[in-house]
Amino acid sequence: ADLRGADLIGADMRGARLGGAVLTGALFLTQSQLDAARGDATTRLPEWARRPAHWRP
Repeated sequence: ADLRGADLIGADMRGARLGGAVLTGALFLTQSQLDAARGDATTRLPEWARRPAHWRP
């Protein structure tokens, strides 16, 4: 999913499957939201974000 420009303020990302998602440019995305979600090596993150350790390679 292309989430560039999506307003994610207050979004409950617990368990969200973000494999292949493009999050660069998503608005109000937080590290806590990423930590609660599931992603993998195909998930594109903003430059400031760190890839959670529990995400699949």
